[in-house]
Amino acid sequence: MTGSPTTHPGLIRTRVTLDGPRSYEAVLNPSNRWNGFVSPLFTLDTVRQLATDTQTMATEYGHDCADTVHVIDGGTDTEGAPVTVVLHIRWQYIEEGPAEITSIITPTTDRLYGIGGWEWTWSIATWECACGRWIDHHITPCTHCGRDRTDDFALAA
Repeated sequence: MTGSPTTHPGLIRTRVTLDGPRSYEAVLNPSNRWNGFVSPLFTLDTVRQLATDTQTMATEYGHDCADTVHVIDGGTDTEGAPVTVVLHIRWQYIEEGPAEITSIITPTTDRLYGIGGWEWTWSIATWECACGRWIDHHITPCTHCGRDRTDDFALAA
């Protein structure tokens, strides 16, 4: 079975990584690539985790080498739905001015946020099968031996 489909043809549910141990649930079109890297979309809950992680990285390694993501909650709209603004800040270019280094991330109609696509080096996370093969996260069972992935990193329903 491959990743669960979304409401849009060509999109799959999977996990992505920025070349580290941490992976994030995402929706993406595997053929939409920039220099071989994917362009994921995230739920607001995943964006909140990404915001925490990027801000921690900037604190640990310095803002001059780490972009940060920020989620700002602003109450509710006239229909009672939560109002949220997501910002992506590229601190290493601060000399260009705050407006030039800050992007407001507008959600899709499915309330998914594209962060770092065509800019960050997002890769589809992989899992190691007992047979020794590495398989893209959304593919199970193993295409080589037929074993199922253990669900240590299963996708939320």
